[in-house]
Amino acid sequence: MVIKDFQQLVKMVSNFKEKKKVVVVAAHDEHTLEAIFKAKGDNLVEPILVGDKGRIQEILDKNGFCIAEESIINIPDEREAAYKAVELINENKADFIMKGKIQTADLLKAVVDKEKGIRTGRLMTHFAFLEIPTYHKLVVITDGGMVMYPTFEQKKGIVQNAVDVLLSLGYEKPKVAVLAAVEKVNPKMPETVDGYELKKMAIS
Repeated sequence: MVIKDFQQLVKMVSNFKEKKKVVVVAAHDEHTLEAIFKAKGDNLVEPILVGDKGRIQEILDKNGFCIAEESIINIPDEREAAYKAVELINENKADFIMKGKIQTADLLKAVVDKEKGIRTGRLMTHFAFLEIPTYHKLVVITDGGMVMYPTFEQKKGIVQNAVDVLLSLGYEKPKVAVLAAVEKVNPKMPETVDGYELKKMAIS
């Protein structure tokens, strides 16, 4: 199976028997709440909002959004909110974290914290779906920001993580393109050498 567009992906997720819980960090942001309640309305997720409760409630009232009071956790400090979100994940009270009005670095600091974070024992990487109107299917990019200067072993981990996600979504044999600035192997460009080695590993 290959997912052709976001509508197909949304339909797949909406058919899940159990809705996943998404904890929104620093949820006192109108655009973030618009997005999460759109997902809730599409029967995709159940949100837990962590942030400045007064500001969150003001936005909810303004837009006519409704949520149980116990699903709003009042933690105005954004960094503390990030650690609370991680705590909820570790306690199996939430399944995903969504970024609200918080700097990415502050959110990731809580996520990768050696004592309180959600490390899994394997490399954590960024994964994103892109829908291109003129292309016949969704495209995945990885890694877009978690691992800035990956070693060869980390590149292997990045590819493996992406493949595992796609397999879990029903892809039978994901196709992987390892990109560099030029198309041919150049010993002076380590990225091309690593790309060639990754290709050989996939073939063997």
